Amino acid sequence: NQCMRSIHFVGIDNHKGSARRCIPLWKNHGVDDITDSILLNLNKLPVVRDHFMNPSKLQSQPGPHSDILCIFAIRFLNRKLLSYIANSHTIDEPPTTIATASLAKGSKIAMHSPPSPLVLPLGTIVAISHFCKPEEGADWNFDHPKESSVLDRWELKNLFGAVCANANDDSKQRWQIVKDDLAFDGDHGRTLIQFVARKVA
Repeated sequence: NQCMRSIHFVGIDNHKGSARRCIPLWKNHGVDDITDSILLNLNKLPVVRDHFMNPSKLQSQPGPHSDILCIFAIRFLNRKLLSYIANSHTIDEPPTTIATASLAKGSKIAMHSPPSPLVLPLGTIVAISHFCKPEEGADWNFDHPKESSVLDRWELKNLFGAVCANANDDSKQRWQIVKDDLAFDGDHGRTLIQFVARKVA
């Protein structure tokens, strides 16, 4: 399939054995030849930015993997990372808006400064499926996951639907929310959010 040959799937995890466990799944779905995996600590935002914007540094195979089409997370919650993605910039924003990493690596200032903004192409899709409370202020009556690891009902909508001001003090919305629905898991009746947003600015 000509279309599929231009698509590359990259699995990201910080556990060394994850890639080996995923190989049978990839082969079963016929995507093992266009699938790769990397070991990456998603809590380190500068490292995440380096991978997303310079993927050839971290991937085993060089090639045209720089155009990110979709960021997909299922039953994985990292609020700091989600906020970083939600506040990402686009490549056409002026240099004064996109901070450059001008500080020397290892300096005390650099270590305590927030990472430079993530830059994503327009049209990038973020898709998330995760445990979510059924309504605002609802209780979470399950042992797993813990309530602190469960999304509030409108948490993703408020995060990705926020209006931001740019360098010219113009308000704009960076993401268009395409889907924001609830579903139930098949075993315990826990509510899951099915959320999709598309980068528009």
